[in-house]
Amino acid sequence: MLFNFAKAIVFTLTLLLVVISGSLAMVFMQTFREYKAFKVREAEYSSRLDQSRLELSKKEEYLRLILTDGDFLERVVRQKLGYARPDEKIFLFEQPKR
Repeated sequence: MLFNFAKAIVFTLTLLLVVISGSLAMVFMQTFREYKAFKVREAEYSSRLDQSRLELSKKEEYLRLILTDGDFLERVVRQKLGYARPDEKIFLFEQPKR
């Protein structure tokens, strides 16, 4: 009788250990999936940050040229706003429709 009781206790403890181990494994797997998802998001955000930094540096260079280079400023004003000197004429051509 004592032997059966000891077997029952060992079986119960073993079963409890298996259940706890399984629960911990499921929690670990869920945490690992979340970790992988965060790493993917981190890579995406890092890529977007790099693109934004590149765009910012291009815009800063454009602004620097606008503020310091008179020839560049004149070219930009002529292209974007269509300005001309008083003795110049501007010819605008329509683009053919395709």
